[in-house]
Amino acid sequence: MRVEETSAAAEYVQGNEDRELRRLMLQAQVYAPLTEGVLRASGLKPGMRVLDVGCGVGDVSFLAAELVGPTGEVVGVDREARVLACAQRRAEVLGLPHVRFQQSSLESLPVGAPFDAIVGRLVLMFQPDPVTFVRRMAEHLRPGGVLALHELELAAMGLAHPKLPLFNRVWNWMLPTCERVGIKVHMGLELVSTLRRAGLVVDDGVVGGRLGVAPDAETTHALVETVRTLLPHMERLGVALAMEVDIDTLAARLTAELRSNGGVLVPSLMVGVWGHRPGPV
Repeated sequence: MRVEETSAAAEYVQGNEDRELRRLMLQAQVYAPLTEGVLRASGLKPGMRVLDVGCGVGDVSFLAAELVGPTGEVVGVDREARVLACAQRRAEVLGLPHVRFQQSSLESLPVGAPFDAIVGRLVLMFQPDPVTFVRRMAEHLRPGGVLALHELELAAMGLAHPKLPLFNRVWNWMLPTCERVGIKVHMGLELVSTLRRAGLVVDDGVVGGRLGVAPDAETTHALVETVRTLLPHMERLGVALAMEVDIDTLAARLTAELRSNGGVLVPSLMVGVWGHRPGPV
């Protein structure tokens, strides 16, 4: 999750340090099976031109590239030069010449040849006005073209069985912090109404989450790294103290709790919705 202050939407809360780039890639590993399912279900197919809005280090762009194949094209746009440099290096290593990246905000992106599909993951939850943002996305979409979005439903997260006291504490730190920095914690379940208000026809949607079944799974580590990025805001807002969180031992303590209780957790619950721009194809 890329965390941004609503009042300063052009800046990461996390910044763009190397650790943050690694966290984004770890997070993408957790979300990849879910997002790939959404893109497939939305109808991405060989030969399509796809725009990935808020592409970050490129993981959604790469998923789209596999689906559209070498006869298609994927353009990833993001405001941050450093994440785009990372994305471009990864595309070269992966041998994906039909993927390119461009530094731009959606607002300043010129409207050129329309795209067959536009995709985005964890983008709307940071927008002051998601409906207006989706309308701007649709300006780059051909009539009949696909818009597929994947967002967290933060308010429904924090699931664990059996009850895991430390995990519950972590979530009780995270949720109010997210709300108070302006992140839309219901964005997942608001996707359908957002697309409809923006003038798109909603075709379908899914809800899914990764189940953390192994105590030291990547889901646990991705959760801890997200807590790390939020920690300065937890302290600033009086939600939790650094000594209380003890971030450097948090992964080990969560792992021990899961192992001793034989527990499982759902650290992220995501909603994917796709629709199309009305008009003659």
